[in-house]
Amino acid sequence: MIIDGHAHISREAHSSPELLLADMEAAGVSRAVLVPGGMLDVRRMTRFITGQERPITTIPPNDVVLEIMREHPDRFYGFCCINPGDGTEAALAALDEAHNNGFKGLKMSPLVHQFAFTGKVSQELAALCADFNIPYYTHVLFNPNVSTAALGELAKSFPKTNFVIGHMGVGPLDIDTIELAASRDNIYLETSTANPLAIMTAIQQAGPDKIFYGSEFPLSDPYVERVKIERLRISDEDKETVLYRTISRLLGL
Repeated sequence: MIIDGHAHISREAHSSPELLLADMEAAGVSRAVLVPGGMLDVRRMTRFITGQERPITTIPPNDVVLEIMREHPDRFYGFCCINPGDGTEAALAALDEAHNNGFKGLKMSPLVHQFAFTGKVSQELAALCADFNIPYYTHVLFNPNVSTAALGELAKSFPKTNFVIGHMGVGPLDIDTIELAASRDNIYLETSTANPLAIMTAIQQAGPDKIFYGSEFPLSDPYVERVKIERLRISDEDKETVLYRTISRLLGL
């Protein structure tokens, strides 16, 4: 079995479940973890990152993910996305509802929602993730509020919560995220769009059981991201750990 640990989904043609399923079949991927797509158009990512364009919406379409999960219960898991700007009560209620609906993790989007990892809402969500035994997945940015160091402080404050840094951090090889994952038991790294040297370095320093495969569909491709793992000069056992054992353990499968 191979599990794609990070795929964006929507009803748009370029990120539809039909297209993802076709790509999964071509890549030999059995299951995928879905997160809401559609808050920004990834085909215009540079304009978004540079501030020329704003998100299409800041409302995470978790309902779309839930629909698709229910349409394909044998293929998809879900992480719900929450906007901390909605306030503590609404954010916690949203995570509680998502957990009751079968979502297996929390996805935070600093690019879209512009919050602080050590802010009150983020801390309360991290605590609830521990109660539900689900991971807190996020990106990190070159911004003090949502930097690798800030996530490290959050992870230190909530040692019972498992945190996942998407895309192996920022830049071509983010040694800070790798060293953080190596130093803290509750920090994991997801590989999508990372280069092979970064992934290899993370496996050497943090261990394969702290790393898991993701595709970042539709921005990247499940097959391309899988080949990066399979081409690494590591044992077949370590490859299997990255391709499904780590994420299986995090999701309690």
